[in-house]
Amino acid sequence: MTFRFKLFKALTGINLFITGFFVMMNFASMLMGAFGQGLVSIVMFGGVFIHAILSAYLQRSLQDPSFTLKENTPGGIRIMGGYTILIGALMLLCAIAIFIVMNLDLKQVSSQITDEQREQLETIRSLRGAAMTMMQFVLFLYGASIITNALLSLSFLQQWKKKQEDDKHIDLDLDA
Repeated sequence: MTFRFKLFKALTGINLFITGFFVMMNFASMLMGAFGQGLVSIVMFGGVFIHAILSAYLQRSLQDPSFTLKENTPGGIRIMGGYTILIGALMLLCAIAIFIVMNLDLKQVSSQITDEQREQLETIRSLRGAAMTMMQFVLFLYGASIITNALLSLSFLQQWKKKQEDDKHIDLDLDA
């Protein structure tokens, strides 16, 4: 196995685990009353989860030539791959937005308060800064992970299609 294929397998597994966790959390939040927010999140993460499942089928087909993909799987990988890239880009944009606006509101407030309140504000700023930096890091890694996995799946899908076409040509030559 090449490094790219090992990376593809690892990212697919990681994305299945993380995205499955998010889907289950959002399903639980829907059951607790946050129906609208949970439904939107399930649709968002569900597409990434479906793409990871389809990628796992593609991996199995590439490793085991006797395993055939369903007729609609290649199209599903392409469609869900594009959707997954959009969701990954959204995650990266959120990470950038956190970086840009992290301290804007605190700067506005700090000009209107006393020195004692300013010290408390600095404590809050440092705690919030650490939490926001961690969130930014997680969003960036997750976004990069799902984009990389989608691009690898599309690349391996092209290899799979080429292999299928070559096999058809061989079969046609043998029949002649």
